Amino acid sequence: MKKSKVVVLLFGLGLSQAVTAKNLGNYGQVFPIAEEDIRTLIMRRLQWMEKTGELAQAQKEIQARVSAHVVRPTPLNLPTTNHPKRFQVDPTVIVNHDIFTPEGILIAQQGAHINPFEHVAFRKNLVFLNADDKAQVVWAKTHHQDYGRVKWILTRGDVSKAAEIFGRVYFDIGGKLSKQLHIQHVPSVVNQAGRVWVIQEVGVHDAS
Repeated sequence: MKKSKVVVLLFGLGLSQAVTAKNLGNYGQVFPIAEEDIRTLIMRRLQWMEKTGELAQAQKEIQARVSAHVVRPTPLNLPTTNHPKRFQVDPTVIVNHDIFTPEGILIAQQGAHINPFEHVAFRKNLVFLNADDKAQVVWAKTHHQDYGRVKWILTRGDVSKAAEIFGRVYFDIGGKLSKQLHIQHVPSVVNQAGRVWVIQEVGVHDAS
């Protein structure tokens, strides 16, 4: 028998039973269906975990994982290069909606092209490097004075150890800066030149 015919037959049987069904009354005591409040369930679980010491252990594990991630964030794994390039990146952005001041004054209209370097100057050099690569660390310690004022941007490595060497350091979390500046290799040095960013890659033989 085909599936469709089976479904129709079952439906028909169910319909005939529904039509001929009788109310036979209630037998025995009837209890309402009670569903436990999820908050009560969670609190009881937490109390049990606290009593057994499982909660304290879980808190320690979470703190350890958070601390480890802060000290050594997820690396970007940007490679070195034997063929360093020098290129430019235009920081101009296109406004996707009208921008007003809190007083309601229009300061940027939708579709406008805005280059921040028309209004501000960035005086420092951004140096992107892998702090786990000893050769890059040695290069940075040897040549950082060549670039004047520097902001160290790590793409990999231990933040606390790098800070002991370079002072204040930053980590490119999630690769946001690297993507905006189209950085594909490290070390790379970034600075402002007029209305654009200039990115200079440092080759493997130079970073030693």
